[in-house]
Amino acid sequence: MYFFEIKQIENIATEYFDIIGDYFKGFYKPGVNKYYEAERINSFDIAIQTIILSLQDLEDDLNTFWEKHRQTITSITQKTNIFKVIYCGNPSPLDGINFIKKTALYLDSLFIEDPISFLLKTKPVATERAYLNQMIKHAFNLLDMKKLFYGEGSVPLLIIFPTIIENENRGEIRDIIHKSGDEYFKMLFDRDFINTDDVFDYLSSIESVGNLISIAKNKDILFPDTPNKVERILALYNDIKESWIENDLTIGRALGYKIYGQFLNMGNQVYQAQRLSAQIVFDRREYWDLYKWDIGYIKQRAIDIDSSILNSMQLDNISWLENIDIDKFNLVRNEEEVEKLRSIIRRNIYTTVEGVNEEKVIKQAISNLEEALSEHSNKLSDYSQQLKRKLKIDSIFIVGGTVASIPATLGLSTVVGGVSTLYGIYDYISSVYKLNQDKIKINKTVMGVLFDAREQGIRS
Repeated sequence: MYFFEIKQIENIATEYFDIIGDYFKGFYKPGVNKYYEAERINSFDIAIQTIILSLQDLEDDLNTFWEKHRQTITSITQKTNIFKVIYCGNPSPLDGINFIKKTALYLDSLFIEDPISFLLKTKPVATERAYLNQMIKHAFNLLDMKKLFYGEGSVPLLIIFPTIIENENRGEIRDIIHKSGDEYFKMLFDRDFINTDDVFDYLSSIESVGNLISIAKNKDILFPDTPNKVERILALYNDIKESWIENDLTIGRALGYKIYGQFLNMGNQVYQAQRLSAQIVFDRREYWDLYKWDIGYIKQRAIDIDSSILNSMQLDNISWLENIDIDKFNLVRNEEEVEKLRSIIRRNIYTTVEGVNEEKVIKQAISNLEEALSEHSNKLSDYSQQLKRKLKIDSIFIVGGTVASIPATLGLSTVVGGVSTLYGIYDYISSVYKLNQDKIKINKTVMGVLFDAREQGIRS
């Protein structure tokens, strides 16, 4: 990506954050707990009404903003050959920095579809409390991550973008996700359905979790990585019941809304990923499991290596990655550094006709990282040993030369000794300085930042 294109993207980000900042500056403070603040504000009825009233013009402002910039950002990002990844999950990654620390190891830029524009469209169907709760959490989350939308001369780690789905394509996407949802419930209940309406007619009659679990024939596809399925279904039911205006809600319909909603979110982001020649990464295991099922069962395709690495590294626990100093990481990363790191992580990971084995992928990726970090550690040790030898051996000659140059007489030997000592000192200082600079230089790399993070994890 060219420098002037990077500046265009950063200028768009600046204008976007100016708009968001103007609307939320009255109660946003850097570092504030977004969950606590959302709950605190939602406990005051007057505050709810006041803030919602103050946000009335935000949708118009953002629509105008994206109408002005949509073509520019789409054009730049479509043609660039950086490794692009589109985020899918919550409107924005609420795990924020930790999510990005893991994902940033493998990509050039993470694209986040404007979450505020998305949430503004939920206002007609959401309760005021739920609407405002989501707005505050995601606006604060974006403002907390603001610095990551700037690349310090390199491609930005995060890029905000508008939906690039045209109205004429929405029907096509809806048909695809309805087919996926219909097939999912057909398989779950081992029952034929005519269409999506028929699915919801059936789901409406399921009024208890016990009833749902008892009639599900293929429970292994129902939140497969969730140990307590009953608890998960009750949680999503209560979440939807408290968030939506609709009152006619059963356990079955809540599950339907959840699954079709996840398929819709995936369908939108997959479509946009195809338009931008990007990969896709999910913030929750549920999405990843549903995506794998959809790709394998509905589309009869294998998961590719890049997608598997991105999501396996994100969703599995590599705890020391959370120690990464994201400010330093953002400063030292560039396309060449990230490409090198991506090659390291991919090493010895292969695909077959059945796709890739997730367990083997994450195991090999971690092994590759550990090997690279070990090599980095050896380089540091080598520089330290060289410096140690310099200090130990060369200093003997320098001191010896200096003592020899102390004038016993004013003869020629004194002059020769003095000159040779000066050159010796200069050479000594220069070589030690170079070794120190080389040692500092390799620490100011992506691998250096990762090494510090792992060392911190070991010490703690």
